[in-house]
Amino acid sequence: MLSARLWITIVTATLANALSLGLAAWILQGFTLAPAWWVVAVVLFTVLSVVLRTAALRVSDSRWLRVSTITGGLALTAIALALTDVIVPDSGFDIDGWGTWVVVTLVVWAAGVAFGEVDHHAPASTPGLSPDTRAAARAGEGRAS
Repeated sequence: MLSARLWITIVTATLANALSLGLAAWILQGFTLAPAWWVVAVVLFTVLSVVLRTAALRVSDSRWLRVSTITGGLALTAIALALTDVIVPDSGFDIDGWGTWVVVTLVVWAAGVAFGEVDHHAPASTPGLSPDTRAAARAGEGRAS
């Protein structure tokens, strides 16, 4: 069974992805996101992002974690978007043009960064996370989640 904290993280990440993909599709002419495919694309993108991030963290050196968080995050966002674009039919999810790809990647990545800040710097009273764990993370001893 998943903890309350993990459920909060999953729901918040999914909402951040839904909003960022929706915003990008709304403001960019080269990005098509059909309402009927929106939920599928968001769930698929969220799963791909988590799987790719987990795999990348397993192989990365902790000394470069801060640098790789920025560059790696952009790359992983682009890869997850590309895989989503390949899997979901063009009528439901289609990013056209390199400029559109760059902007969509930046918008979705920025939303992910914002989500990460909210998720990993939540108050100590957040369900499923002890104040000691939160304090240790703030002191630089590791991530809180």
